[in-house]
Amino acid sequence: MNGITINNSANHKKNNKDVKNLGPVCLNALVQNKKKLAFTLAEVLITLGIIGVVAALTIPSLINNYKAKRLHTQFLKSYSTVQQVFKQMEADDVSLDPNTYPHGTFYLTFMNYLQGAFDCGSDATKVNYLLPCYGYKWSTADKNAKPYKSLDGKSNVSGSWFDDGQIALQDGTLLLFENNSANDGRIWVSVDLNGYNNPPNRWGYDLFTFQFVDGELKTMGDNGTNYTNMTSYCNSQTTNVLNGVTCAQKAKASSDYFKDIIKEFK
Repeated sequence: MNGITINNSANHKKNNKDVKNLGPVCLNALVQNKKKLAFTLAEVLITLGIIGVVAALTIPSLINNYKAKRLHTQFLKSYSTVQQVFKQMEADDVSLDPNTYPHGTFYLTFMNYLQGAFDCGSDATKVNYLLPCYGYKWSTADKNAKPYKSLDGKSNVSGSWFDDGQIALQDGTLLLFENNSANDGRIWVSVDLNGYNNPPNRWGYDLFTFQFVDGELKTMGDNGTNYTNMTSYCNSQTTNVLNGVTCAQKAKASSDYFKDIIKEFK
């Protein structure tokens, strides 16, 4: 029995020694495995480069899609707002004949139907030159104000399109009126979707014109409005001074209009 005990003790010591000898071996193996699992600097740089390329390709597209969606939403909202006011005025039996209003005063009646609206004035009454109002080329215009541009950006839009009153809405939209009797008794309402202080301030990009004619509000370019020629008046390749005036009809008809226009002028 004692011999067996002694032998077991010896074997136990030998096993302990073997285990101790295995310690450095296991540790080295673990270190080697960790080294194999780690990325080299070159691999990290290559990965970051790939991520950068993907981001460069996708982020601009995402930003443009967001801008297009926002402009399209604001366009539909503005069109609906103006349309609802005309309908309410008609329901209240308020005159919609611009010839029954002194020059530059129709917009004041229109403004009564808008909550929290700011009166920017008109050329016939007064003009507020401070933002969010537009004061270029009025009879006593702010000479430092920048004019609205045609779609191609090469021509200034005449201030006569906007000199019968302006209304700034709470959401930043700016409504600009023209209701002179020279328009054959029609009313034009132009809408700056993101306000005058936000570029690009181009007809057909963020500035659109509607016309109240024959008892209904229409997008300029629609049948019955004063301007319907899309080739001349909504074409980035032409230099007509009214280029952009009929783009409201295109924007209403196509949900991809703003995507296309942003892509073209990026």
